[in-house]
Amino acid sequence: MGNGMVQEAVEDAASDMGNVQAAADAISAAIARVTPWLNGQTWTGSAATSWEGDWSAFYTTVRSCLGALPAAESSVISATRTQMENLAAQQNHAA
Repeated sequence: MGNGMVQEAVEDAASDMGNVQAAADAISAAIARVTPWLNGQTWTGSAATSWEGDWSAFYTTVRSCLGALPAAESSVISATRTQMENLAAQQNHAA
């Protein structure tokens, strides 16, 4: 196992995380499209106010998680690189 395999694993991890980010971007776009409809003119009353509050609280958490993806991506790629380099070093010592 050489540097080529390490690089391939890192590229695969980066590609996978790119797919995750694309999905996260689609989710964020959907939330942005729906959010303007959540105002007092669409539906009124205590049930509407409660539902809007629940929506806002839940999707604030979701947006926070989505915003954390770039840091997670870096972590996944770094961990993949480290794991593959360690595996390569073990195989080189065994050979």
